[in-house]
Amino acid sequence: MKNMFGMLKQAQEMKTKFSELKKNVENTFFFGESKDGRVKVKVTGKGLLVDISIAKENYDDKNMLENEIKSAYFEAKIKADEFCESEMNKATGGMPLAFDMKFFL
Repeated sequence: MKNMFGMLKQAQEMKTKFSELKKNVENTFFFGESKDGRVKVKVTGKGLLVDISIAKENYDDKNMLENEIKSAYFEAKIKADEFCESEMNKATGGMPLAFDMKFFL
């Protein structure tokens, strides 16, 4: 019975850690920019695009602008993913899990 209470306590502690982790990921922002610096984006820790800034220079080539946006987003998304992975490792103590916990964030 003592072991069961210990497991329940650990489960509650894990739930609290993940709740804090979720809040931290949702409230942390990452920035990316295109190689030429004319396009800048802001994403959440979950990788959701929340802001985009395009310099006033005239973009004659639509494909070039689209590629610049994708490039800036990709940079910010990588930062967000790395942050999320780091926070997950802190929450789990580096313990490998049988499934992807990012699904719960």
